[in-house]
Amino acid sequence: MATTALTSFPEKELAECPECQAGITLYDPAGSEFCTCTSCKSYIQFVNEQPKKIKATKGPLLPPVIPLGTLGALKDIPFKVIAYIERDEDNVNYAWREYVLYNYEKGYAMLSEYDGHWNLIFGKNFLPGLEKPLDGNDYIMYQDVEYKLFHKYAPRTTFVTGEFDWDVLKEQMNVREYIAPPYILIKEQARFDKEKDYYQGEYLEPKVIAAAFGLDVNLFPSKTGVLANQPSKAYHDWKWSLMVGLYLILGVMVIQFFIAFLKPEQVIFDENLELTYTPDKGLNEFKPVMSPSFELRDAASALDMTISSDVSNSWLEATVVLVNEATNQTWEVTKGVEYYEGIEDGERWSEGEKSAEIVVSGIPRGKYHMNIYPAAGSPASNMMSIKVTTNTILWRNIFVALAVLCLIPVVNLIRMSMFERKRWENSEYSPYHS
Repeated sequence: MATTALTSFPEKELAECPECQAGITLYDPAGSEFCTCTSCKSYIQFVNEQPKKIKATKGPLLPPVIPLGTLGALKDIPFKVIAYIERDEDNVNYAWREYVLYNYEKGYAMLSEYDGHWNLIFGKNFLPGLEKPLDGNDYIMYQDVEYKLFHKYAPRTTFVTGEFDWDVLKEQMNVREYIAPPYILIKEQARFDKEKDYYQGEYLEPKVIAAAFGLDVNLFPSKTGVLANQPSKAYHDWKWSLMVGLYLILGVMVIQFFIAFLKPEQVIFDENLELTYTPDKGLNEFKPVMSPSFELRDAASALDMTISSDVSNSWLEATVVLVNEATNQTWEVTKGVEYYEGIEDGERWSEGEKSAEIVVSGIPRGKYHMNIYPAAGSPASNMMSIKVTTNTILWRNIFVALAVLCLIPVVNLIRMSMFERKRWENSEYSPYHS
């Protein structure tokens, strides 16, 4: 067992390789039961404190980027790197590397690296609550967080160097991985054994690992793809943009409320007009109407014009020309209504509306009147109403502002969804599979 309950790292010692007599540095000499010789690649067991060669090993696929014996601190815990392991899965192009970290108080932790992504992994010696998490087989509850099943496999050890308190080459495990980014829970069960061990990994950026051990991050492997428990930057961007967006939307609504309170809507013209048919001026045309004068006191006003008529199976249209009496500047709008109804196959039907609205904005202060030029589908449509309201709420502008404020959260939501799909594409338990 690893030597624990100390106040500092033990002094390193040299052991002699029984195969080539080269010196082997041991960083936890009292706790190491197995080690390797870096000279002849022998895998060695200490039997009655005497080294005995068990088997020969091959060289590594990749050299370790953190040298054995390196001191560092992660999560404010001092560690010394004492071993390096390469593993893969049978019949799958999936290989990763592990670094055994030794702490003189609590024992072993692990650093795993796959495609440039790193996890710091603790067992129950660091996290006592891991001894009995709520295991639902396809999920695990730990500290009120649900971890979803992502992968299951049987790892194979392909290379080791350093020292161990267990027979790393002999172990045969069935492993399940559960994720709740940035965390991963690993459930290991030895083959032909009912006992399960649980470990929690936390995703760490390479620069954090490099800084912890005083190394150059440029020597670390580059990231490729998305790791199972890699945190989503798009998720954090989405949460941030959603929060900011909600505050801005609330701000827009509050500002609009105060504007409406300080400048309430005011009806400045509301008349029922009796129209005079003028057949000599053209088919469907009526005599123009000029409204009384009215005054706009705000620097820039918005006018809401509502035109209505009790038309039936016909239409009515009016061109309204707003005239500034001081400058003769004009604003012209045209709006119409139509309404049709009937009975067909015993069913009553109708279409169209008997009223319509149009908004004219940015009208400067001054004295105005309206020239109204009506036309209708029938001389019988000789009544119309026109209502003009100032300080009207420009809902279209508000909706455009709200849509713009929602755009960034929506974009980040799409990015987050794409990232999650990328995360799960190599899992047979993906929620995105049909």
